[in-house]
Amino acid sequence: MKTWTLVRAVLDEAPRDWSPWTELFAEHGIEGTVQEDNPPSLGGYLYEGDGVDALVADLRAAGALRVDTEVIEEEDWSVAWRKFFVPRRVGNHFVVRPVWEPYELGPTDIEIVLDPGQAFGTGDHPTTRMCLELLEFEALQGKSVADIGCGSGILSVGACKLGASGVVGVDCDAASVDSSRENAERNGVEFEVYLGAGFDPLPHGDFDLVLSNIISAALIRLAPEAFSRIKPGGVWIVSGVIHSNWPDVLEAAQKCGFELVRKQEEGDWIAATFRR
Repeated sequence: MKTWTLVRAVLDEAPRDWSPWTELFAEHGIEGTVQEDNPPSLGGYLYEGDGVDALVADLRAAGALRVDTEVIEEEDWSVAWRKFFVPRRVGNHFVVRPVWEPYELGPTDIEIVLDPGQAFGTGDHPTTRMCLELLEFEALQGKSVADIGCGSGILSVGACKLGASGVVGVDCDAASVDSSRENAERNGVEFEVYLGAGFDPLPHGDFDLVLSNIISAALIRLAPEAFSRIKPGGVWIVSGVIHSNWPDVLEAAQKCGFELVRKQEEGDWIAATFRR
C-alpha cells in the first residue's frame, strides 16, 4: 500500500515570521502546511519516496529543535490531508473554504468553495493569496481573462465572481484541469479549461487580463507572448516570484513594453500587476 509521511519541524520558540519555514517545505514540494502552537511546530505531508530524508536534513540545518516523522497509509490520507485546508479570508472580500467546512459569510464576502484534490491552489500559499488580492483592484465586469497555470481553478473562479466573462484556464497537469472544471461547477461559474502550457492551447484572441501564478523562469519566457495577447490598457498579474528573481522578471516585462503599476510582497514572495 502506498504511504505518505508527515514531517513536522518542532522549534524551541515560535518565530516572528513563519514564512522562511513554509518556503523550506515548499521547496520540497509541500505547499500546504499546518502550524501548531504548543510546542511551536510546522508540519506537512510528503508522498513516499519524494525526498523525506532531504527535507528532514534541511529542517535540521535550518535550526529545528527536532524533526518528527510519521508514516500515514494512503487509505487515511484523504482524512489526514483535510486539516491542512481551513477557511481563510483573503483580501477585502474573498473567503476561500473547503467544500467540507461551512463558513458564515458577511454581506460583502465573496465565497470560493474548493476541493483542490492534488491541484495547487487553496489560498494558503502567499502566491495565490496575493493574486486574489491584486484581482480585487481590477474592474472585471464583462472582461476577458486567461489564467495561465490555473491549478485548482481558484483564480479563475475568483475572476468570474468579480464579474469577468470569457474566462479560460490552462494547465500542463491533467489533474489540475479536472480539478478546475469541478471547482467551476462547484462555485456555479463557467470557464473553459485546456490542457497544455502557456497560451498555445487557448483560443485565438486577446484578453483584458492575464493571470500567471507560475515560476519566474516561465514568466520571463511568457512575457513577450503575454504582451501580444493582452489588449492595449490590459493587465498582466504575475506571482510566484522569489525576491532574488524579481529584477529579471521586472526587466523581462518592461523590455516587452509592460508598465509596473502595483507590487506586493509576502514573506519571500513577490506578486505584481503590469499594464500593457
